[in-house]
Amino acid sequence: MKRYIGVLIILGTIAGALMSAGALAIAIDLMALVVVVAVGVGHGLGAKDGENIITRFGDGCVRGGWLGLLIGVVVILNTNAAAQMDFTMIIPAMALAWLTPLYGYFFKLISMQLD
Repeated sequence: MKRYIGVLIILGTIAGALMSAGALAIAIDLMALVVVVAVGVGHGLGAKDGENIITRFGDGCVRGGWLGLLIGVVVILNTNAAAQMDFTMIIPAMALAWLTPLYGYFFKLISMQLD
């Protein structure tokens, strides 16, 4: 029971922090979420005998988050906005790219609580 209360506290704290900054809506991106969860599920399915699938899922989410960031940076740097140093387009795109590590560490934290 304590672990579920812990999960609720974690969810409430993160949601509260994002809402107080007025960033809850901009902190939600479906493609970033899909990348992180897909890598996490794939990593979890690779668990060997004796390994915990939930722990592997969390580790995979962190790795998926960093891979998502690298993919995002490559895509951003391959645009005309980057070539022209148009920071009005680069900065919001970078903020979006940084969502994947945020999601990855969020799922890792939740998986540690449920493990």
